Amino acid sequence: MILRSKRLLYIIGFVILLGIETAIATYLKTGFIRANLGDFLVVILLYCLLMACSNISVKTGLFVTLAISFLIELLQLVNLPQYVPEEYKNVATLVFGSHFSWLDLLMYVLGIVLVWGIENFKAPLITNP
Repeated sequence: MILRSKRLLYIIGFVILLGIETAIATYLKTGFIRANLGDFLVVILLYCLLMACSNISVKTGLFVTLAISFLIELLQLVNLPQYVPEEYKNVATLVFGSHFSWLDLLMYVLGIVLVWGIENFKAPLITNP
């Protein structure tokens, strides 16, 4: 069983990643960083938010984060923002995205693998300070 970090570390991670994601969304309109690195980082951001706001285990947090990410990506197959009222369409497109991509699913998995690696690596540091 992997021990959780202190809630403050997840909050700090969330705030830093939110700043990075905001900068990517604001200043980059195309390219690898916008298309792929943003998806890689957003799954880590979501994980940090989930862990900061709950008391679930690391294993459950990893699974739930990946499930939410996959669900949002799969909802892009039906173009969910088209069913949202016009005044919320921009927000819906930002949250849910506008097109499905298998590469996005790969980026989510790679992000979760990185988080699992970090959580697994730091576990001995928590138990044996």
